[in-house]
Amino acid sequence: LELGDLVTCSCHGGVAVVIALYDKSHPDADEIEMNMAKIYWIKLPHEGVLERDWMHTIKRLRKINY
Repeated sequence: LELGDLVTCSCHGGVAVVIALYDKSHPDADEIEMNMAKIYWIKLPHEGVLERDWMHTIKRLRKINY
């Protein structure tokens, strides 16, 4: 994944954009590698998700090819 990618996930659905990556590509990876992505929901996945900013595990995110 890269910053700006559109994604969905296998656990929530919805559509989001990647706004930060906390993995080996992060400049401070030695200190904060978590295999997480900060996403912003464009289309909320379900009514239980009320916040648009969200931290999500990278391995469950799927890039949307457009």
